[in-house]
Amino acid sequence: MTNLSYCAETVRKYDPDRFLLSLFAAPACREALFALYAFNYEIAKTREVVTETQLGLIRQQWWRDALAGVYEHGKVLEHQVLQPLAAAIKTHDLPREAFDNLIYAREFDLEDRLPATLEGLVKYAEYTSAPLLSLSLKIQGVTAEQPQVDKIATAYALTGLMRAIPVHLSQRRCYMPENLVQRQQVTVYDLYDGTGIAKLPAVVAEVAGVAEKLLQDAGAMCHPFLKRQAKLAALYLSQMKSQEYDVFSNKLAAPPALRELRVWWAGIF
Repeated sequence: MTNLSYCAETVRKYDPDRFLLSLFAAPACREALFALYAFNYEIAKTREVVTETQLGLIRQQWWRDALAGVYEHGKVLEHQVLQPLAAAIKTHDLPREAFDNLIYAREFDLEDRLPATLEGLVKYAEYTSAPLLSLSLKIQGVTAEQPQVDKIATAYALTGLMRAIPVHLSQRRCYMPENLVQRQQVTVYDLYDGTGIAKLPAVVAEVAGVAEKLLQDAGAMCHPFLKRQAKLAALYLSQMKSQEYDVFSNKLAAPPALRELRVWWAGIF
């Protein structure tokens, strides 16, 4: 694609899988999806761009206030993401609550602590991803069962968190459940300095098992967008399994073979 909008280019660079999914959506919906995903990137990157928790909270509050202006007063501040997002909100009648929930969920990132349990990680994955998928479907005029949406979104988010482990650890961040890490007789600091990396595959395998179960429990999907997002998660889970859940394997640096074709095909049948 050429002459991409600011939001499209942001998503292409920082959220390539959702960029791919957006390309399969109807042309009339794509810019709204790009705006939505660019917003998600803006709030998700907060932990990476601030040096203090309070600064992160201020940044997230800016988004709350900016969206409040859009919803309550029709006021749109000059911002390369907010302006197209406001247009998408108006065109597709997107609910404010979903945006508030996404911003609130991202405040966990600022606490610099692991989820205490696997259940806590699953909740984090759901809260940071399910509202986003629900908004994506609304933009496309799709009605889907919320439990199914939640399962697909959570599985997709869990898969992304596992794939991002090397990057997170390099930033001294970890989202793997603390109780599972401790079960391997290592601490998060052992992961940060590299001495505990060999124990990680067992933790990743357990998290992956939950993601696989969620995809199975989601059942048959009626809309191509849901099918394709589920397929992406399944492809990455299969790829990790082939490497015995060693997320540092060089073979995981490249996307699964024929990813684009397989994702497209998943939405056909």
